[in-house]
Amino acid sequence: MSANKDLRLNKLHRTRENSLTDVVRVTDENIPKYRQVNYDAMRALINERKTSGKQALERVSKLQNESHHVREQAELKISREHWLNEQYKLNQQYRKYDNEHRTWLTEAFHDPDLLTLFHEITKYRIWLEESSIQFRKTTVLPIVQLKEELQSNTITTDNIPDVMDALRVVEKEQKELISILDQEEKQLEEELKEFQHYIDEDDEINMIEEGIPDSVVQLPCPDDELRVTILQEFLIIDHKYRETLVDLDANYLNIVELENGGWNIDEHETLVHLYEMYPVDLRKRRTYIYNHFRRYYPNRSRQEMLTHEEWYNARTYYLKHKKMVLLEWKQARVALKLKAQSIFEEAFELQERLAQQHEEKMKQRVLCEQLANQVQRWREKQFEVLEMKRKLEESTRQAELEKIQQENERLQKHRQQMKEKITEYYTKKEETRVIEFEKEKQRLDEMQSMLAEQQRKDWERIKFRKEEYERKRQELRERNELEAYEELQREERLQAIADRVRPHVEIDHARVLQPTKAYNAHRGLLTDINDDINIQQELFPITTFKDRKLFGDIRIRLEQRLRDAGLIQTDYARQAMAALQQAPKRIDTRENQMWSGFAFKTNDIEQHNISKPIKRDFISHPVFYGMDN
Repeated sequence: MSANKDLRLNKLHRTRENSLTDVVRVTDENIPKYRQVNYDAMRALINERKTSGKQALERVSKLQNESHHVREQAELKISREHWLNEQYKLNQQYRKYDNEHRTWLTEAFHDPDLLTLFHEITKYRIWLEESSIQFRKTTVLPIVQLKEELQSNTITTDNIPDVMDALRVVEKEQKELISILDQEEKQLEEELKEFQHYIDEDDEINMIEEGIPDSVVQLPCPDDELRVTILQEFLIIDHKYRETLVDLDANYLNIVELENGGWNIDEHETLVHLYEMYPVDLRKRRTYIYNHFRRYYPNRSRQEMLTHEEWYNARTYYLKHKKMVLLEWKQARVALKLKAQSIFEEAFELQERLAQQHEEKMKQRVLCEQLANQVQRWREKQFEVLEMKRKLEESTRQAELEKIQQENERLQKHRQQMKEKITEYYTKKEETRVIEFEKEKQRLDEMQSMLAEQQRKDWERIKFRKEEYERKRQELRERNELEAYEELQREERLQAIADRVRPHVEIDHARVLQPTKAYNAHRGLLTDINDDINIQQELFPITTFKDRKLFGDIRIRLEQRLRDAGLIQTDYARQAMAALQQAPKRIDTRENQMWSGFAFKTNDIEQHNISKPIKRDFISHPVFYGMDN
């Protein structure tokens, strides 16, 4: 501790001019170590340090203010750029919707049904333009004129009170006008909100048509069970997606019920607009949004903004998920509708294939349908007869009602004066009705007799068709039996011919193990042969081809070349081989004749291809081998 104290004293002693006290090192322990403090020098040094500290703080605050100003200007620049981009997008959307509106108005002008609505919209737009011009004249133009007068040099010390009074009056009028416009704006926003809510609900309701579509119900299907199964799939899909929507609403019930996240509508819409204005890939996006939002609503904290953002994201996800479920529901119904159409078409195709396989049954069915049509026409005639009877009864009843009504009117009105005329009129009407009734009755009798005659003829036709059908079945059965009998006789004839020409050789197993004559001749074991005979020569004359003579044929060479090239199985090879000139016949085969059934054919050999054997029908033209049956 003494060493540290000596070091500090020596340091203070070395800087005597700038020291706060005059310090001297004393070695004697009875003398004090320090002298009296110089307060004047200390105060001067404190004032100097305080002044330098204030200047440093001023410089720091100035730097902070400049940095804050630069940062604020940068944020304002970025906000201005994004706002300009957002304004450009809004203008583009406005032009787009305005063009669509004008196009719709042009089409409505040419449509006679919408012409009245077009005139009303045109009148309303003219009224809006006139109202906006009048509004600018009464509100904006006086302020502009007052601004021009204030910017001019006509203001003096005498008319300052008048100018201030005018400014107060204008300010009061502007405040009242702004309050009125705010109320109208809120009223219009509420009306638009209600209308938008109504449209959204209507779109959501009309987006899905639950139940079985009429177009699918009207589709024809040959199988009723398949039809019922396909139609039940629509109800299953509706039930599944309806349960999904109910579960989704139950999971997000607290988010849906909380309107605007507990915030004011202006605060909510401002924050949503800021989130849409700033792009997602921007650095420090939430900081810019929060700083921008704090300029309008400084009471909201960053945590509240983040909480509201989470609520808005959850609500957006809920709406997107619900829309996606509705879209999937609609797509599933459309896909099932298309699938039902394809299944019904496939069922009809299957039915057609089965119908083609049963052509005879279809012919019979056509006859049945014709008979059914005749029965249907007979039934329609019966219905016509019933309708005529009904009309007669209706006319009779109507006549009775008219008679009662006329009788009542006749009793109420001039009974005595018009009695003879009314009696004559009703007498003529009754005669006419009786005549018509007789005609209708006569016509009914004629039609009944005609239908009875037609019924008799139809029954005769049906009986004739049944007899014809049974006769055809009997002829077909007899023809099938005759063909079976002929086939059996042909098989027996073929078996008899095969038994006659089959070689009969006795079985000798030892002959297989004995040496042949050629083998014994080569070994010299034959005893009854002439020694002058050369036993090494061929036993039989060879009448085959050698390789030189074989390859002298151009067809052999062409076939070998095509085989080496790998083209032997192609159409080109077959055409090339067929185009070659036919080789001349061998001398030893010129006099040969072809055996074909009962007669020899020598003229048709040149007409056939040698590579293809001639087919012989031994069934229809049996071969005679010189043996009697």
